[in-house]
Amino acid sequence: MKFTVATAIGLTIATLGSVPGTAFAGGAYIYEMSSASEVGYGGAGMVARANDAGTVFSNPAGMTRFDKSEMMAGALGVYIDASFSTNENNTASGKASGLNKRIVPAGNFGYIRPLSDRLSIGVSAQNYFGLALDWSDDWVGRGSSVNITLVAPQVQPTLAYRINDWLSVGAGAALTLGYMYDKSRVEPIIPNGREGKFRLSDADFAVQGNFGIMLQPWEHTRIGLRYLTETDLDFEDSPDISGVNDLPDLPDFTPGEDFVSPGEKVDIGIKMPQSISAAIHHQWNDELAILGSVGWDEWSKFGYVNAGLDVNGGGGVSTELNADFRDVWHGGVGAEYKWKPRWELTAGFSYDSSMMSSRTRPIFIPLGNMYRYAVGFKHRRSDTLTLGGGLTFLWEGNLPVDDSGGVSGKYNNVSLTFLSFYANWH
Repeated sequence: MKFTVATAIGLTIATLGSVPGTAFAGGAYIYEMSSASEVGYGGAGMVARANDAGTVFSNPAGMTRFDKSEMMAGALGVYIDASFSTNENNTASGKASGLNKRIVPAGNFGYIRPLSDRLSIGVSAQNYFGLALDWSDDWVGRGSSVNITLVAPQVQPTLAYRINDWLSVGAGAALTLGYMYDKSRVEPIIPNGREGKFRLSDADFAVQGNFGIMLQPWEHTRIGLRYLTETDLDFEDSPDISGVNDLPDLPDFTPGEDFVSPGEKVDIGIKMPQSISAAIHHQWNDELAILGSVGWDEWSKFGYVNAGLDVNGGGGVSTELNADFRDVWHGGVGAEYKWKPRWELTAGFSYDSSMMSSRTRPIFIPLGNMYRYAVGFKHRRSDTLTLGGGLTFLWEGNLPVDDSGGVSGKYNNVSLTFLSFYANWH
């Protein structure tokens, strides 16, 4: 296979056109990555709770519920487990190994300051979505990817206003720094030649709008609504291609007229999809609160990837890929239980639909329907400090891969485990 301009674009699109959200799961924005306190709920009721400074991002309107300054800082780790096995239809060479098991760290910060009984300001820092996947250099899907990193950390200044006793609104501008890195193997351009390496990396800046509404129609019931805007990220870099023709008895590979040459840049445009979320929080009695949530993420837009090749600043080849992604739907239920005066237990279950089918699932992205099972705790240490933590087990099960670049098989028992700890100062 010759490494032509089209190949460079195709490899890059193949990687980025299938990159989902935070920590790779489900093609959806991973709620746990935006706030450590979410881990104890499994995404249930997120935009209606507003019981700590994490509401700056989860629902800006919730900031008006606090009559004094509030600050939260949290840390979490994600453990990814996804083994791969080929079947009898597989034609690609290499090891049928799964993802290199690893722990991916993350963290978040939130701060709220009331300026009056109606107006509050705040700021948050979180990773909106991200990807960190790693395989061995000789795995069967190495022609698609060996290592992928895609992260989008944000800092969001926020403003909220209480219109009356039962209605508040809020808005934030999430300043986003997107970073992308991809490493894959390239087939030799001559018979019996050695495989080469393909690397691409870049960063881009974007702004995402975050709008929230908080309603309290009854004393013990809150309803939250949130809308995140669609945001574009544009990555551009000259691919690093090496070793394509690296044989002992042949000279090093030198790009020719039909190959990607120095100064030629691959330009990849991807979208962070818009999303709509709604949730309810109802205080059933003095000890028990119940929560529910629904949501929609437009990941079908994320599957349209614009790509082009800029030849020394003069333009060149351009194309658009439709990866046939689907919009993702979310539903969740949860509970808060006051076990003792200073202790509270939380639990949640949620479901997120898959952004792709087995027919369109690429070998390097183990995505499917997501089932979250979560438990957590809160301990009020003093009048000014609350400590908390959570555990979420995210299950995707077996995920078939149908002839993705000659690779056929399945990912077995795919799961993610989130563990978090946070502190909230009142």
